[in-house]
Amino acid sequence: MKELRSFERIALVAHPLCAGLGSGLLVWGPFAARWPLAVLVGVVVGLIFGWLRWRQQAKPPEARRRQRWVLWLLHGLLVLGWVAAVLLPLYRLNIVLPATRDRQANFDRLWRAMDVYYPYFGLKGVAWDEVYQRYAPQVAAASDDAAYWKLVAAMLAELQDGHTNLQSPARQQGRIFFGTARVMGAEVVVDQVSQAARQAGLAPCAVLVAVDGRPLEEALDAVPAMLTASGTPHNRRALAAFNLLSSTAPQMEVTMLDANGQPQTVMLIHQPETAASAPSSSRERPPAIQAERLPSGFGLIKINAFWSDDDLVAAFDAALNELFDAPGLIIDVRGNGGGNQLLADQMAARLLAAPFTYGRDHFAGRMPQRGWLPGISFRLTPRAPIYRGPVVLLIDERSFSTTEQFVVALVDAGRVTTVGRPTGGGSGNPIRFDLTGGAFVRFSTADFRRNDGRPLEGLGVAPDLPVILQARDCNGPDRDREAAEALLLGTAPAP
Repeated sequence: MKELRSFERIALVAHPLCAGLGSGLLVWGPFAARWPLAVLVGVVVGLIFGWLRWRQQAKPPEARRRQRWVLWLLHGLLVLGWVAAVLLPLYRLNIVLPATRDRQANFDRLWRAMDVYYPYFGLKGVAWDEVYQRYAPQVAAASDDAAYWKLVAAMLAELQDGHTNLQSPARQQGRIFFGTARVMGAEVVVDQVSQAARQAGLAPCAVLVAVDGRPLEEALDAVPAMLTASGTPHNRRALAAFNLLSSTAPQMEVTMLDANGQPQTVMLIHQPETAASAPSSSRERPPAIQAERLPSGFGLIKINAFWSDDDLVAAFDAALNELFDAPGLIIDVRGNGGGNQLLADQMAARLLAAPFTYGRDHFAGRMPQRGWLPGISFRLTPRAPIYRGPVVLLIDERSFSTTEQFVVALVDAGRVTTVGRPTGGGSGNPIRFDLTGGAFVRFSTADFRRNDGRPLEGLGVAPDLPVILQARDCNGPDRDREAAEALLLGTAPAP
């Protein structure tokens, strides 16, 4: 072999190295092989490329040109493999070459995408093939997009997954909200009311007995399943209560208990000219972070959401810094439905003195937009200054999703004591799938597991100190907060 020039020597090493690395990553990532097999494939392909390059360089120039097509073919096959590996998942997820107006084709692609990427079929006990057999003929017969959306929403509701649903005007189906209600122990009480409902005599804290002639439990069961999808019975009941005072009809008959405990029936009538369909007390969203110093001297930070148009982490930092000298801290995440996990982790990091890994997302299928990773671990890195005082966390069935991982991180790190009721039990890291007509589906793609293997989906987090509310607590002091202060003062029984 003649002496090689510098760039030829570099190519003799670089080509086999790149080919081996590229093929090994292809087998590990898109084809989801275990790393020993990926390494083996990478080494074999690298050796083959190296041998071909060496043989090529050892031949006369004319022979090298004739054999060059072999290397080009192998390079082309590797490139085509990567192109297919990237485009196929994106096509399956309706990102590349989105489906046309053909609703059946759109439905088929959605079903296949969930078949590959949805993680909870086993946990939910759902036979996905059987679901397709039932819904495909109905989709083929759907007369318009609205009918199609309704079928998709009904199909997704069978999974009972709070992160898997259809987002479109059809999801609420034009529902009119006369108010909202919440579960308090065995009873359901009015939480917020519209102007029309208030004028008719419905007030917050009223105990509901019947709706439209149906006894309470029957009325809760009648709330459409697509509005109550969740992995836990207590969260499904909470969602049913929230939607109980809504309807597609312009009027609703509500029976409640009066001040003497006697049933009283009122007729609620929708009045669009007064914009009475929206609960009046919900029109202005409270700040995402609220803080105060309680008369006891303890600090209270209420986190209403883990998303905001403002700098949420800065707002939390400002609140914590203001209360930094408090002898104890109460963090209230009741009613917080979740948001951005990165923001939640940054807040939790102000309470930990050492790094802590609190769980892992396990992906049902690997995606190029996630680097073909089989999962990701969640790790908190402390952010100074660290608050080191005792912390009590208030939770309830409306604490959901990102909020639950926030709770898990602090609970499993041994940093907080929890008070209230079990969290909603939902985790999914959902992605978006576009439907025809402008609607879209989001569905879970990750099964979050705590360090001991327990899931959040369908389980949630139980409080260290349970507080069972009753309807009479609606107008009274905050019993959860009282229990938290008693814990910090050392006057409550140890959980």
